[in-house]
Amino acid sequence: MNTLLSLTAIILVSFGTSFKESREATINAVTQDVQAVYAEAQVYEAYTSKMIRNKIERTEGTHIMDVGEAMQKAIDAGCKYVVLQPTHMMYGLEYNEMKELASPYVSSFDKVVYGEPLLAENDDISTVLKEVVSSLNAGKKEAIVFMGHGTEYFSNFLYAAMDYQAKAEGYNNVFVGTVEAYPDVETVIKSVKKSGYKNVILTPLMLVAGDHANNDMAGDDEDSWKNEFKRAGFKNVNCVVKGLGEYAGVRKLYIEHIKDALDDLNETEDND
Repeated sequence: MNTLLSLTAIILVSFGTSFKESREATINAVTQDVQAVYAEAQVYEAYTSKMIRNKIERTEGTHIMDVGEAMQKAIDAGCKYVVLQPTHMMYGLEYNEMKELASPYVSSFDKVVYGEPLLAENDDISTVLKEVVSSLNAGKKEAIVFMGHGTEYFSNFLYAAMDYQAKAEGYNNVFVGTVEAYPDVETVIKSVKKSGYKNVILTPLMLVAGDHANNDMAGDDEDSWKNEFKRAGFKNVNCVVKGLGEYAGVRKLYIEHIKDALDDLNETEDND
């Protein structure tokens, strides 16, 4: 028996989604994988979005904890250690909010550590690119366009950096844009056109395939990415509405980040 692990709570923190099917295939799948690997630990899910938590409770009758509730549950379970593992893409506003929401409870534990977000390092980006691009099996004349969320926080540079890294790693047909920041859809369309592609696969760069993926990317509204690309003259525009959490190799990244966080706990124990 791993004594440290049996005294540890692993809290998986997501923004959340009200799209039940995607939630089960992504957030819940990550939780199940983590629970399978760390069976001795207490594994909890928490959502930062109050609106989404309320909607799920109202429409499905299911209560999902916020960060504070999950921290309190770990206290009640007698845990001495906590790993807060975000499912977010980057160090951004949501990551900061997770830490802020957890802060009133930190003093109740011997140690609280924070796992890295999904795309914290270049190797993480490489893994996600390999996993998704190989699955999509695009043709030689077909561009793959990732649609990220985007943020007003400085870490938004990650999207452009991922686009650059994709090209550097030989994925010349991969382009990355955002719904709410830069690069926007107009910028991405110009880049794809300039590169000579006529056919496009659109897919979300998000853990879940929720509102943004189903509506902003693949929806029938005039300003959806699907219709923006069609209006720009692209011959075939295919949407793969599949959250990153549906890819086993991506879920494995979260487990690796949790392992790194647990290593921090072990070092703390060894130094005490």
